[in-house]
Amino acid sequence: MLKFLKLLGIEYWVPLPILGLSFWCVGGWITEKTLTSSDKNPVQLQANQPDYGFGIASIKVEIYPEKGISLVKIKKLSRTYTESEMILTTTHIPDLEAAIANELRLSRQKVRKMMRYR
Repeated sequence: MLKFLKLLGIEYWVPLPILGLSFWCVGGWITEKTLTSSDKNPVQLQANQPDYGFGIASIKVEIYPEKGISLVKIKKLSRTYTESEMILTTTHIPDLEAAIANELRLSRQKVRKMMRYR
């Protein structure tokens, strides 16, 4: 009989369920400790999407230096998608940023982040 049990490899198969059960218990205990621990300094999450204010999605600027004008297209997202255009009589980028910021009542930094040139 002992020879038959050795032939089946009982000394190999008996420890496997015990080892699996111990990993399961220890893993459950570690998971419970991790999830129920109270952190005294919680991590403050930050949104990755920038705040553009007033629902403005993008500002595209086409500069025509030979004509001395710039065409500005503003895409706004509210309940409906709207696109507005304005023509500015300057091609100097800081002046463009200032005029657009003044028109939209936004800071120049926000306008600068949203502007795309062509």
